Amino acid sequence: MNPFKKEKLSDVIFSQLEKMIKTGEYVEGQKLPSENELAKYFDVSRVPIREAISKLVSVGYVESMQGKGSFVKRLDATDEFKAYTYGEFSKKELFDLLEMRALLEVEAAGFSAERRTQEALLDIEQALKDFEEIKSNEYSIGLKADYNFHQAIIQSTGNNYMIQTFQNLEYVHRNALEYSLQLNLGKPRKREEVYSEHERIFLAIKSQDTAAAREAMRIHLVNMRRKLGDDRV
Repeated sequence: MNPFKKEKLSDVIFSQLEKMIKTGEYVEGQKLPSENELAKYFDVSRVPIREAISKLVSVGYVESMQGKGSFVKRLDATDEFKAYTYGEFSKKELFDLLEMRALLEVEAAGFSAERRTQEALLDIEQALKDFEEIKSNEYSIGLKADYNFHQAIIQSTGNNYMIQTFQNLEYVHRNALEYSLQLNLGKPRKREEVYSEHERIFLAIKSQDTAAAREAMRIHLVNMRRKLGDDRV
């Protein structure tokens, strides 16, 4: 007999907020309560609240505006987004996401090399150090550190539209990363290669070599797509 799968707390909160939007408790254009207010309402920390809101953004129910909060969007356009981003990934969906990421993150790596501050560089470096665990811990896939590494690069560009686009895709991005990183479990050489790709990106940004940063990011994303079987690269 298979054990029952425990539902993730952020998924429970997502479902509750989705229902409140669909039933009109939160209407189009209305600002959602803050993360702190929702955390108090659901009696949880801000982490699952943030994950639930990110998921609402990804599936098209909510629009997140930096510095202003999260607002309910029109529901007549959400079904297509929900069908695309909610639930398990197909290979086609994963390949499309990685293709889109290349458009955003290759240029972001170049901008990061040009614009990053010393503080931003330290954030990227810390994420890389955390990701190094995958070389010594065979059971770690490095999901959080990998995501934080790419997020820190985006943040370092100082481009609010790039930052917002990356944030809006957090839910699908994390799922795609988890899917691809799990394929490296039990493959130490592959894990070393993935770490080395991240290291090359960091070193190019550190040396402020714009062309090298773009190329290192491009190679990283192309390698990921090839590893997963995308025949479009």
